[in-house]
Amino acid sequence: MNLEYKLEVWDSPNSAGVIIDALRCAKIGLDRKIGGPLLSPSSYFMKTPPVQYTDEQAHDKTEDFISGKLQS
Repeated sequence: MNLEYKLEVWDSPNSAGVIIDALRCAKIGLDRKIGGPLLSPSSYFMKTPPVQYTDEQAHDKTEDFISGKLQS
């Protein structure tokens, strides 16, 4: 896999950790052969996800995705 990413925002130095965690979730999705949007991680890491959850729900769903309890 080859990935090139460029982030240009005012808070970009603070966003590096968020991007790394989002990429880790993307890798989990690839390893599990999941296609399409990863709804739980995108609701936690992205500003405009396909599905919006509360912060607490997004966090819990992302943890469940990472642990394998949720598929996306």
